[in-house]
Amino acid sequence: MRCLIAVPTFENIQPETFKSIYGLDIPEDFECDFTFIRGYDCAIARNKVAKAALEYDYLLSIDSDMMIPEDALRKLYEAGFDICFGVYPRSTGDGTNIIKPSMRDFVDSYFFAELDKLSGPISVKAGGFGCALIKTTVFQRVPFPWFKYVAYNDGRTLSEDYYFCKQAGMYDFSLGVEPTVRCGHIIRTFQYE
Repeated sequence: MRCLIAVPTFENIQPETFKSIYGLDIPEDFECDFTFIRGYDCAIARNKVAKAALEYDYLLSIDSDMMIPEDALRKLYEAGFDICFGVYPRSTGDGTNIIKPSMRDFVDSYFFAELDKLSGPISVKAGGFGCALIKTTVFQRVPFPWFKYVAYNDGRTLSEDYYFCKQAGMYDFSLGVEPTVRCGHIIRTFQYE
């Protein structure tokens, strides 16, 4: 399997982020390359990352302020979803980056205590791309642009990563979380480690 490990960034990668990527345990059957791509905003950078990943079997997308565990790639791959997320604290609010598969539209996120009760990977509605493993066949079927912000008339905004999840779900790709892949979010005062 060929995997592109990519970091979309505005400026630089946090040293802790790069150290965690460098320390990844790469499964034997994986050949990995690393890149970082700058964009004017996160959606542009993520679209550039996805285009670069089309030559690979998988994309491991990691935000520039994440600290990922060394077994993240293996666990996300073994979970078996088309798109699989690691867990981290949201930059705003008290929840995680993982959205429950409920009827409410992208507002009902899991809390760490709820994820602690799970035994194994589960299906989800969406997840943040701070730590996400994606089969690149998803990018081949879902129309471009894969990532974009959507502004609603009531002032709410759908983030670029949740937009992608919505599109992927419409094409019947599986989305899941491996709740044991717990990542640190450097900009947060709370770290789950």
